[in-house]
Amino acid sequence: MVTKSVKEYNGQGCSELQDYSVVIYFNCSRTRQIMSNTPKPLVLLIALLMVTWVPTVMATDSDGDGVNDSADDFPNDPCADTDTDGDGMPDTISCPGSGGVVAYTSFEEPFTISSVKYTDTGSETTDRYLWNNANEPHIAHNQTTGNEMGFTLYYESNGGVGLTDGDYFGTVNYTGTVGNFSDGNQGYQMSDVDGITTLALDQVTADSVSFDIFLQNTGYETSSPVDYLIIRWVTSSASTDIVNTSGYDIDMDFSSYLDTWTTETMSLGGATGSLEIEFSSNSASESLYIDNITFSNSGGGTTTTTLVEDDDDDNDGYLDVNDAFPLDASEWADNDGDGIGDNADADDDNDGVDDSADDFPLDPSETTDTDGDGIGNNADDDDDGDTYSDSIENDCGSDPLSSGSIPTDTDSDGTCDALDSDDDGDGVDDDNDDFPLDPNEDTDSDGDGTGDNADVDDDNDGVDDANDDFPLDPNEDTDTDGDGVGNNADYDDDGDGYTDQTELSCGSDPIDASNIPTDSDGDGTCDALDIDDDGDGVINSEDAFPLDPYEWEDTDGDGIGNNADADDDNDGYDDSVDWAPLDSSEWMDTDGDGIGNNADMDDDDDGFNDNMEDVCGSNPMDGSSIPHDTDSDGECDTVDSDDDGDGVLDSEDWAPLDGTEWVDSDADGVGDNSDDDDDNDGFSDSTEERCLSDSLNSNSVPSDTDGDGVCDVTDEDDDADGTSDTIEGLCGSDPLDVNSLPTDTDSDGDCDNIDTDDDNDGISDSDEVASGTNPLDSDSDNDGVEDAEDKFPVDSTESKDSDDDGVGDNADTDDDGDSWPDSVEDNCGSDSMDALSTPDDLDDDGMCDEQDPDDDGDGFGDDVDDFPLDGTEWVDSDGDGVGDNADQDDDDDGFSDTTEETCLTDSMNSSSRPIDTDGDGICDHLDSDNTDGPDYVPDDNNTPGFGLVLATLAMLCAAMIVGRRRQ
Repeated sequence: MVTKSVKEYNGQGCSELQDYSVVIYFNCSRTRQIMSNTPKPLVLLIALLMVTWVPTVMATDSDGDGVNDSADDFPNDPCADTDTDGDGMPDTISCPGSGGVVAYTSFEEPFTISSVKYTDTGSETTDRYLWNNANEPHIAHNQTTGNEMGFTLYYESNGGVGLTDGDYFGTVNYTGTVGNFSDGNQGYQMSDVDGITTLALDQVTADSVSFDIFLQNTGYETSSPVDYLIIRWVTSSASTDIVNTSGYDIDMDFSSYLDTWTTETMSLGGATGSLEIEFSSNSASESLYIDNITFSNSGGGTTTTTLVEDDDDDNDGYLDVNDAFPLDASEWADNDGDGIGDNADADDDNDGVDDSADDFPLDPSETTDTDGDGIGNNADDDDDGDTYSDSIENDCGSDPLSSGSIPTDTDSDGTCDALDSDDDGDGVDDDNDDFPLDPNEDTDSDGDGTGDNADVDDDNDGVDDANDDFPLDPNEDTDTDGDGVGNNADYDDDGDGYTDQTELSCGSDPIDASNIPTDSDGDGTCDALDIDDDGDGVINSEDAFPLDPYEWEDTDGDGIGNNADADDDNDGYDDSVDWAPLDSSEWMDTDGDGIGNNADMDDDDDGFNDNMEDVCGSNPMDGSSIPHDTDSDGECDTVDSDDDGDGVLDSEDWAPLDGTEWVDSDADGVGDNSDDDDDNDGFSDSTEERCLSDSLNSNSVPSDTDGDGVCDVTDEDDDADGTSDTIEGLCGSDPLDVNSLPTDTDSDGDCDNIDTDDDNDGISDSDEVASGTNPLDSDSDNDGVEDAEDKFPVDSTESKDSDDDGVGDNADTDDDGDSWPDSVEDNCGSDSMDALSTPDDLDDDGMCDEQDPDDDGDGFGDDVDDFPLDGTEWVDSDGDGVGDNADQDDDDDGFSDTTEETCLTDSMNSSSRPIDTDGDGICDHLDSDNTDGPDYVPDDNNTPGFGLVLATLAMLCAAMIVGRRRQ
């Protein structure tokens, strides 16, 4: 087992004692005595001078290690000099070695098997046996002999039973397993560690390392927990494995290591680091033995190395490697790394909360544990332990730090009301639910506090929902036309295409779709408001047929307009053959004497009274017809039933005296057999067939309004007025009336009906109507200026307003609005019609320069002003081009005006100059001595020499300085 070399120090010095088998700690101190006296001031000064000039006495270094005895905790040990904690163990050992050996350990220090002890790193004041040492797994061992190394053992559990079932490790002399150790009588053993043990040697700098290991062959596990061995070299920047069985089966892959000593070496390249041996096993028979660890440098000779010996320099129970303050026994941890030890630091984790108020004083990420569950609030997702996460509570509006405050969940659906889009679970989102907490209601259309489900009048308009076409709209209750728009908002309640206002104005019922305004001519104005319902150009009051665009007169009052009536006077004769078509008492004037037959006693003017011819059977309508027997059948035609013997009774024979004719459909005197116009309507029978009229009916004639021989059916211009029927239809003129032409006021080819600017003056008709001008006259006021260019289109006395001030130029006294009257501008040469052209008025006196006798307003008329356009100048006495006010020398005599005024000469007269007799630059008037020339300086103007003054001042200053020094 290991023993420690212990050094005892007395008050006068230190001497090394023998090694003991137990660790014994001594508190040793050095006694120093300083003699002192109190010298006199003079003696003190002499002593000071002596100290200044007397050489310093050299200090003593008994062990020759370069550290004076006075500062050497081990004055007689050349390998050690510092013991920070005064525990008798040097902090480090630095000694020369021979044969290139830098450091080593063979675990050979004296020991007693019954007193195997190591130092517990948790408290170095307590020693413990390393046997079933479950609670003290980290053990430090320090060497004190030459370059022999110390080491530290670390332990961590791997889930096994731990150090409780006969486990042990440490320095042993038991050779029953290994036979003999490779160097000396002792070695290091690790057995049944039931965890992971790591043996770490002191830090060292070397070129190479070698060591001997012995693995007992007992069968190593490859399943959890896995048995393995790792030996590695660790530097500050890297870790290199020398032996690593991790991931392998030791019994097979590393069988060469079993039950035999094996030497391993590794080149270190002069690096600084430490050797670590990590071993894991779970059986008492699984043992690792280590011996003869040696670090060397290349080549022979003497090599000096430094080893860390005291692993706890301040003896505070914490190894230096784990001690944030290795030289301060009162501190060992600095949790927040702020340079202040935790014992003195009021805020160990530097989180801004004092440890006394910090539930987690060593965790900078936590300060509070509201529910006391051991998890800080920052990491705890339920700070108050009420089973609702903090995020839920924050989102739900409850207090995440109070277990008595939990989220509200009205419909118990697991989602709090704050996050639940439908708190009462009625299927209507809260945003749209007037009663978000009442599952039986979701809407209150009228806002009366009663939900629509319970409210009999949801919109509170006084009409029960059962009778309300719009139960949710307080502004509507009826929808006559069922178009979804209530009557109050609907401009056409009955949906008949006419607005309610139009129907009211036109006399139709706005809520009866079958009752619509009448608009006979389709001009958009109902008949009730239209003065010409049929649009035929004849107002209703004068139109016999106000609703028929083709009729407006009915001479015979038979209900048929004259245009369509073949017999206007209803006398039984078509107008085409009626001598007096508008006189119902006459229709023929056979003899053309201007008297109708009905009034004429001799219609044919043949000298035979009509009555007589009637009796005789001759034709009273034919002057050449006298009574006779046409067919010479012996019967006077008068009594003959068939005068012409054509087989047709006279009563049925149109030509009873012509055997070749018996029908004259048109009564034109030409029998149908030879007549190409049977109905005598002016159209041949073939034409009537083509034009779809009845050739035997004089009342049925082809319409040929313009009489051009082309019936209206095929004629593109029925009335031959030069405008097609189509255009006339669009423009509102009568296509059957040659005198009815489309109105085209501006003759631009577009009739007024479709022309938006009838007079083509550039102003739309609608704008002209709105502004009061005549849309049919491009110059409404007839002043010779068209409305588009006329600023006053209805005022014949005005047409222009140049300054847009609303006053016409004719009446405006300032046409361009530049504040200069036109009459003034005309006289001053500026343009009275251009606001940018104004009269020049230099002095802004309201009078233009052309008429202003003093343009610059300086009080001097232009005719006497040397500078008529400069209000600051008016005279240039010396004619140098610079006005006297600005000129420093008005008379240009070489003397400034100021000088002349001072010297009492005339500054306006070049012949009047200041006199300077002595030429010293001072005029005689001011010069008290003007007779001695420019270089003379009077005696009474002399002062004492400046050098003397300076010398005197210098002496005074010197005297003051000397005086101070004397004082």
